[in-house]
Amino acid sequence: MRSDELMVAVSKMSENNEGFAAMRKGLPLGLDMAEQVIVAQKREKPLTIRHTCVTGVGKGNFIRRLLITLSCLYEKNEACFFVLSPSVEYGEMLRLKAMDCTVPYIRNKEDLALAVETLKELLRMRAYGKGYPRLFLVLDGLDELPESNKNGDLEEYREIFDLLNRNDEVDVISGADLIHSIFSGEPGAFVGAGNCLVTTREEGKADVTYVQDDFSLTLPTPMRYPSEPSLVETVIYFNSISREFFGGEGE
Repeated sequence: MRSDELMVAVSKMSENNEGFAAMRKGLPLGLDMAEQVIVAQKREKPLTIRHTCVTGVGKGNFIRRLLITLSCLYEKNEACFFVLSPSVEYGEMLRLKAMDCTVPYIRNKEDLALAVETLKELLRMRAYGKGYPRLFLVLDGLDELPESNKNGDLEEYREIFDLLNRNDEVDVISGADLIHSIFSGEPGAFVGAGNCLVTTREEGKADVTYVQDDFSLTLPTPMRYPSEPSLVETVIYFNSISREFFGGEGE
């Protein structure tokens, strides 16, 4: 089976299956060490932004693998991936024909401001029921831009988060070196209640830590992602999803 045929089959499978639909709403998506599907954001609250913060070594590579994995779950007209990052590696995402991805060229704060205006337009369209049903917004490395905020408050991220506080069906994936965070005894800094920290440890693996409402942390949960979007790995990955959600052996 060709990879595009596989994606069509998975899309059709999701139309009449509540389990798969619920899984697609989760972020991040992966397999834990027991080969079970793990969905980080299970809580659904009105006007709550689903947010995954990736920090640690290799966060850029991890986020790109995560985007490719997520793009396999949606038809091209079902989701838009909007990337705000000075990292040129994200430009590789533009080569994926089955993924609607926008990667503005960002070199400084002025470029970022222009890109944010485009983001505002996307959000306005969504407010009127237009545009894509699902929006994945990636914020990575903005704290490294010239003239960016350097005091650990991550002002560039906060300004964008303010735009999203009344937009549902928006998933935010951010990558940042957390200078001041919940780990340093400052629970109000950037990573708030309901967020999920993903700290990459090695290629294809991560630790998922949930931030509770009282700012306490859960124990890290190991999670593994397909490292390459190859057909063989994709088939194996979706077969594992099939076993988890449909009780079958997959094909």
